[in-house]
Amino acid sequence: MDGIDLDFGLTTSNMMEALLNKKMIGVSQKTIVLADSSKFGKRGFGKICGLDDIEQIITDSNISERTVSALEGMGVEVTVV
Repeated sequence: MDGIDLDFGLTTSNMMEALLNKKMIGVSQKTIVLADSSKFGKRGFGKICGLDDIEQIITDSNISERTVSALEGMGVEVTVV
């Protein structure tokens, strides 16, 4: 993915990738996203899914506390490594 936007969700600039990822998320039992902190606050034009479709995000320690709090408020478990 290219971006994680708190309002728009997960996005990519490749439409075929967005469609494939959306289908995989639709049939998965649990969706865990592994993304470095540089992806937050960015948005591509191909929407993969909203944050309500994500159970957990694993990211690095450069993510802001404000973003972590916002994600947790949406019911997303955030693991910082």
